[in-house]
Amino acid sequence: MLTVDGKMKRYTIVVSVILLLFTVGFFLTVHKPQFLGLIVGLAFSYLSLWTTFRKTKVIGDVASGLKKYSMFSYLIASFGVLIRIGLAILCVWLALMYPKTLHLISVITGFSLIYIIIMADMLIEFGRKR
Repeated sequence: MLTVDGKMKRYTIVVSVILLLFTVGFFLTVHKPQFLGLIVGLAFSYLSLWTTFRKTKVIGDVASGLKKYSMFSYLIASFGVLIRIGLAILCVWLALMYPKTLHLISVITGFSLIYIIIMADMLIEFGRKR
């Protein structure tokens, strides 16, 4: 079982590879709004995951008395849900404001892609344990 840091590192690598593939698709195909929507959605979704990771890290370290954090870290931990909801709303708002540049369905698909990555990781870990 990986620690939270290990899982976040793995998710960062997977998201980076997928973003690289979407960027290649953006530059090599004529479907620029779709690929840009996927890139924006996945980037905002990764930021949402990062806020959850940061909240977990801060609360875990403070509860165990290991480390003191800055006020910025406490704010991210405190307002984590609001930040995540705000990121989702901002992501969709950008797609609605610039429909010729960002494809709305692609933005929503990119935003939900992080959850598919997490579920796939859980299934892989379950398969390794068996």
